[in-house]
Amino acid sequence: MSSDKDLSDFIRRQRAYGESSELPLKDMRVIDMGTVIAAPFTATLLGDFGAEIIKIENPDSPDAIRAWGVLEDGLQPWWSVVSRNKLPITLNLRTPEGAEIFAGLVKKTDVLLENFRAGVLDRLGFPGERLLELNKGLVIGRISGYGQTGPYSSRPGFGTLAEGFSGLTFLNAQPDGPPLSPPFPLADMVAGLHLAFATMMALRSARRGEYGGREIDVSLYEPLLGLLGATFLEYWLSGKIPQPFGSEMSSAAPRNNYQTKDNCWLALSATAQVPFERLMDTIGKPEYKTDPRFSTNEARIRKESRKELNRVIADWFAGMTLPEALETCEKHGITASIIASMHDIAEDPHVRERKTLLNINDPVTGKTLRMPGVPVRLPSSPGEIRFPGLPMGAANEVVYQDLLGYSSAQLEELKLKKVI
Repeated sequence: MSSDKDLSDFIRRQRAYGESSELPLKDMRVIDMGTVIAAPFTATLLGDFGAEIIKIENPDSPDAIRAWGVLEDGLQPWWSVVSRNKLPITLNLRTPEGAEIFAGLVKKTDVLLENFRAGVLDRLGFPGERLLELNKGLVIGRISGYGQTGPYSSRPGFGTLAEGFSGLTFLNAQPDGPPLSPPFPLADMVAGLHLAFATMMALRSARRGEYGGREIDVSLYEPLLGLLGATFLEYWLSGKIPQPFGSEMSSAAPRNNYQTKDNCWLALSATAQVPFERLMDTIGKPEYKTDPRFSTNEARIRKESRKELNRVIADWFAGMTLPEALETCEKHGITASIIASMHDIAEDPHVRERKTLLNINDPVTGKTLRMPGVPVRLPSSPGEIRFPGLPMGAANEVVYQDLLGYSSAQLEELKLKKVI
């Protein structure tokens, strides 16, 4: 286990590396006040490309994500991934000293991210107006369950609730089956991605401490509703409520999951005309290409046409093992893929060649952590995962001394007063 001094030295080296690197956001500083996933994921994405992320936690209340899926050896997988490249500090804004420290950080920052319930930061003494007085160029990114306005704005918001409210969970089911919530925090991460996009747009016309500061309002439910594409417009124009289609699509066919002889699963999408015709040739149904029941997508999405297509495709896949099915699909240009487990991903040669997964050294335990790398490729200035999530308050000394100029004695006093 690394000592506090070792961690401080490690963090200082990482800051120095970041300042001298070619990472495209190396001159940006971000305060991450969020908890769990939503706003913190925005900070994660910005940090991957070099932004200095100062992660604030209340000294008496760690971010709840630290407790998600903790392993027997104390490793915190979710924290390690979502809080990568971040400098964690502790700070109690409810104390006068904490508020003063926070104001000092705001002045030296480009972006502040939070996902409190609407109005929480105002009650802590930092409404948007005051933040922009402290720093005229500050971009304030807010994520909340239902947005900063409207009759639901004061309600608590969690990703599961937003997934339900957005229409996603209703549609995410087998016909006549119960609605299913995603098995991971989809709403939070989609909202975080949208806020990262909005933040970069806002920064184009802002300069720290000088001009261009503004507030960004992202709800958890609206990005998901937007990702449902034309689903709402279809309802608006037709008056018919879209219903769950399982793994299929109401607007295009064939698209479904199919089981092989060895009880594995494949995903297939052959909705465009050329892939559909190629599939029919391959499975021995060339006559379906001109059959009026299947010759157009409009015909294929009808109930009886869809049922027949699913039957013949399912029978075809059921006659092969997974390796045989994959080989046949690749040979004939059939647009299908394995439905992969985490084990499959770990062993896949394409994943290995692309370096989709990276080995990251944990400076605290010395262990190697294998996790997904930065998903966006910028060859001339690629993003980096430089280190995983660090222990609570690990960057207190570095941030408070090196950035804000506090002495060791002052930090000890702040600890005694439970400010940090």
